[in-house]
Formats: sequence, C-alpha cells, structure tokens
Amino acid sequence: MADSENKEQDDSVVIDFADVLDDGTSADSPKKEKKELKELRKQVNDLRKQSDDWKQKYEDAVKSADDWKNKYYSVYSDMANTRKQVAKENDEFKKYAKQSVIEEIIPVLDSFDAAMKNEPADENVRKYLEGFKMIHSKLLGVLEQQNVTIIDPKPGESYDPHTMEACTVIDGEEDEKVADVFRKGYKLYDHLIRASLVVITRKAEAPAEAEENNEAEKSAE
Repeated sequence: MADSENKEQDDSVVIDFADVLDDGTSADSPKKEKKELKELRKQVNDLRKQSDDWKQKYEDAVKSADDWKNKYYSVYSDMANTRKQVAKENDEFKKYAKQSVIEEIIPVLDSFDAAMKNEPADENVRKYLEGFKMIHSKLLGVLEQQNVTIIDPKPGESYDPHTMEACTVIDGEEDEKVADVFRKGYKLYDHLIRASLVVITRKAEAPAEAEENNEAEKSAE
C-alpha cells in the first residue's frame, strides 16, 4: 500500500517537471532566440554604420589636412618669393641710389676733359692745369670705387651700339671703326648712364666702284 502511494507521488513529480520544461523552454525558446538574434543584428548594423561614419570622418580629416598642408606650402612659397623679390629690389636700390649724384658729377668731368684737351703755352696756366689734372684723377678714383666704368674708346676700336652713339660718319679704311671721341660715356655696374659720343668710319668706295654707282643712279633716274 505504501509502495503504491510513493509511486504515484514520483509520477506526479515527473509530470510537473515536464510541464515546467514545456512552459519555460520548449515553447518560448525559438521566439527568444529570434528576438535576441534580431537585437544582435541591429547592434551589428549600428556598429557598422558608426564604423562607416567614423571612416568617412577620418577620410574628410585627411583630405582637410592635405588641403591645409597644400595651402601652407603655397603661402610659404609665396612668402619666400616675396622675400627674395624685396631683397633683390633693396639690392637694386642700394646699387643705383647713387646714380643721381653721379649724373650731376658727369658734366663737371666733361668740363675737366675740355680744359685738359689742349696744352696751354703759358707756364702759369700749365701749372694750374696740373692741379686740375690731380683733382680730375681723384674724382675718377672716387667714381671707380663706386663701381663706375668710363667708356672711352680708342681710335680704331670697333663701334659698339650698346655703349656708343655715333654722331658723325667719315670715310675710312674699314666700316664702323671709332675715329674720334667727342664725349666720354659712363656706366654704373651694368647700367648705362650715358653713351660715349663718337665719330665712326665708313669704308670708302674705290674710284671704279664709285663711278659705277653714280652711273647706276643716273640710269635709274
């Protein structure tokens, strides 16, 4: 009798435990897993979206950094070029700032050249002339120290149109040779202040050539 009662109790316990399993896990487990999977996918998508956003922000930051770097190099280059240009202009100004003073001295040198061109017969005047020559020599020395070059071509030298100005042409043995110098020229560094005024030659035609040219001119008329 007691054994049968115990058996009935054990069966009821088994049945109740099975009911618990059915109620807690067997029916609701797929739905719960599906819900958790859905939540997990949502989190993954959110993380992926955040990752894409941060990636885009990183790319934008790199592009912005490159743009600022290029702007910096451009501005730095412009400033360097400006500094070079300003330094060059300052050097040019320093080099040629004294040109106006030299231009005022040149007429004085012309007067010295004219005074010393002819040798005076009077002894007293000759002594004064020696003093003038000394002053003239000192002036030229000061100009040479200031990088002034005197353009004083000698007879027979070739005519240079960049440093000379021809005022008269005379017949000679060769073309474009210096025959005489009326006025000296001056340069400051490589800048021409005044060209020298010279007489140049033109090769004289032979008598036969001159006659042929005259006949040609007459026939052309």
